[in-house]
Amino acid sequence: MTITLDNMLNGHRAAFPDAGPASLCRAPGRVNLIGEHLDYNGLPVLPMAIDRAIYLAFSPREDNLIQLRNQDRAFAPADFRNTAAIEPSQRGAWENYCKAAIVGLNAHFHPERYAGMDLYVDGDIPSGAGLSSSSALVVATTLAYLSVLGKKMEQDITRLELATLLAEAEQYVGTRGGGMDQAVILLGRRNHACMIHFFPLRVTHVPVFSDHAFVVCNSLVKAHKTGAMLERYNEGPLTCRLLRAVIEQQAREDYDDDLRIDRLADLWYGPLGLTHEEAAYLIERATPDEAVGLAWIAQRLGAPEETLRQDGFKELVEPPGGFLLRTRARHQITEHQRVEAARDCLLADDPEGFGAAMYHSHWSCAEDYRVSCPELDAMVHTAQAAGAMGARMTGAGFGGCTVNLVAPEQLGRFQETMHRQYYQNNGFPLDDIDSAFLPVRSADWADYMVQER
Repeated sequence: MTITLDNMLNGHRAAFPDAGPASLCRAPGRVNLIGEHLDYNGLPVLPMAIDRAIYLAFSPREDNLIQLRNQDRAFAPADFRNTAAIEPSQRGAWENYCKAAIVGLNAHFHPERYAGMDLYVDGDIPSGAGLSSSSALVVATTLAYLSVLGKKMEQDITRLELATLLAEAEQYVGTRGGGMDQAVILLGRRNHACMIHFFPLRVTHVPVFSDHAFVVCNSLVKAHKTGAMLERYNEGPLTCRLLRAVIEQQAREDYDDDLRIDRLADLWYGPLGLTHEEAAYLIERATPDEAVGLAWIAQRLGAPEETLRQDGFKELVEPPGGFLLRTRARHQITEHQRVEAARDCLLADDPEGFGAAMYHSHWSCAEDYRVSCPELDAMVHTAQAAGAMGARMTGAGFGGCTVNLVAPEQLGRFQETMHRQYYQNNGFPLDDIDSAFLPVRSADWADYMVQER
């Protein structure tokens, strides 16, 4: 069913018959065009907000109760009290994303009264598909709570400040990501992608191609950040923290004993100001070609392994065979270069160059960073055979979607080939196939929509 203002307001009235007038806000999903697993290292990324969104109808309450209802019955009703200390629900519970927003704003504004709300949620972003439905829910809840608190966007807090705040607040749910999702959802612009730099956060809007389509294809392999999948996702940021420490040790030996590298981006944007070639040379000197265990890393850093585990790495699980530090680092260097090249291709209206960067990005994610899966790899191979100019996994990986750059005259062939060679050959049911192709257009940032009278 198409989501309309009337549907949302009627849904809210049905869920909360005693509530007062409701307001409505929306937060778009996003597709990361290129620049995967870079944001938590402070390196730039190139996503765009999309015309699929989370919609939220909300009304204030006189008490401090937060009531959540979702049009999708897969998400059970949830209630909790808004207090100075809101305990998380069990990992994977959808209400944790709403709690994250409220906890973050409470810590920032220190309100005199912890206000309650009635929230009714709907949306057309597929969950677990790597299109940031979870961060969109965080942002939508944030807009609702700001309104209930009587706070105004750009008066009481800027969009840039809010994106920075929410990137940290979302760690409440257990993920250790960066700030890309919150930034593009809050700062996206129609007909543009967002070139996002971090520390400090800043966004440049880059026009997207007017005569080529970005088509998202759902692998139908769910990539929810829960359980073992959450551990696999968090392995990337945690391994990069180990990598940062090893590279910092090498840089101190090469340049300055007092040198400090807070994140990998400091190699380029910090005091060293290295070129890509210089950064690659430093990383090659710092990291062994083979996989290493935590014991090797601890010895290299001159710290006992137990001390290292206590120093911010309690959640780190050593992968079978050890840590592939050099290949992880190689992805960071080459993906950083591809983001810059892709931005230039957009500015130069060069879809061929952009598409080539997308293919290279995918295989770097698959082979160097190891966050793809057989289904995503098969989809990229099929997309290339179907005439896509570019294709790559998008999002955290391990399932979810690919994003494909397709010339308009190739759209029919592309869809037919993907349908036959991927979906039919893998036996996916027809109702899933119908929802698997998502041509997406760039969209404007999250905002308020209407207030019921």
